[in-house]
Amino acid sequence: MKKYFYIILILILLLFSLFGCKKQEKSQEPQKNFYTKYQNLIDPSKPIAFGDDNIIYIFAEDNNRKNVENTLQTSLTRTIPIIIEEPYFTIEFKDGSTINDFTNYKNLIYCGTLDGKDRVSTYITSTLAPDYINLVRKNGAEMFVVNNFYVRDQLIIYLLAKDAPTLKNLTIERKEQVFNYFLERYKQRLAYQVYFNEVIADNYFDDWPFTIKIPVLYMVFKEDKPGHFLSFIYQPAKQDSKQPDKYVSVYYESMPENQISEDWIYRTRQMLGKKYLDGDEIYDKKYTTEKVKIAEYDGLKMYGHWINKKLSGGVGGAFQSFAFWDAKTKTAYLVDNIIYAPNITYKLPYLLELEMVSQSITIK
Repeated sequence: MKKYFYIILILILLLFSLFGCKKQEKSQEPQKNFYTKYQNLIDPSKPIAFGDDNIIYIFAEDNNRKNVENTLQTSLTRTIPIIIEEPYFTIEFKDGSTINDFTNYKNLIYCGTLDGKDRVSTYITSTLAPDYINLVRKNGAEMFVVNNFYVRDQLIIYLLAKDAPTLKNLTIERKEQVFNYFLERYKQRLAYQVYFNEVIADNYFDDWPFTIKIPVLYMVFKEDKPGHFLSFIYQPAKQDSKQPDKYVSVYYESMPENQISEDWIYRTRQMLGKKYLDGDEIYDKKYTTEKVKIAEYDGLKMYGHWINKKLSGGVGGAFQSFAFWDAKTKTAYLVDNIIYAPNITYKLPYLLELEMVSQSITIK
């Protein structure tokens, strides 16, 4: 009997030993660091979406198309001066004959009227929820925004009015909103892709007055704690790659009162380029400055063309700098982004991507 008792005891001890080892192994697994702000952008339960992130399909027919075409085209295909003028979006107008062929595409605009007999108006009034139709009857015109309706990653905007003249006025009134909805969705898609990867752990920034969500694919480029400068770089595996070199840098300095200005950004960026970036400078004062929201702050954004005359043959690319002042710590910040992509004509998608990374900065 004693023999069986000892055998059972040994088996129990072996089980506890194995369980303890597995538990210890599990506890020793490195903790994963993901930035989850954009993880709910898509609905994985729905089919895959087709189309490019920056192509918008607009459905309108007959007089309705005449009443919206110029306004939407001017607004959505606006350009931004970087190195060359780059458009935010490409648009394609479609008639009602193809409307069912495009329901699984990412970016859609439906323009119609309650009294319209055209195919697009009929499609809208037959598929839109009755409450929405009644709201248009009551108010005369409405814009409706729907996300991920047919597919997992989709933005649909309905411009619906009681008649054609009212539709024209609605489009004029809401053109900026339409543009901003599509631009924000575009940037969120880029952020979703970027943050599919893990980010550098927050404890890396223990000795800095800020944290920022940098993907682990980046590596430290320059680190100067006394100089208040930290820079990260992403470089593709092959130098002839279709992917650019991308830089995200953060600089800060004491500033008792908010003196952020275009001149401060220009001077600061020129200083940083000379000190840390091998002589990079803003090319021939070719830049644009505008007000912007960066993280939780009201700030300024400067963007344009950088050049480095010191490097062999002279090189250049696109840049953008976000500047803001933190009242709590009396500190000015400059978050700078650089693109080096000699084989890529359009830099805008990469600047928008880096903007979303820059937006993740948090001041302690």
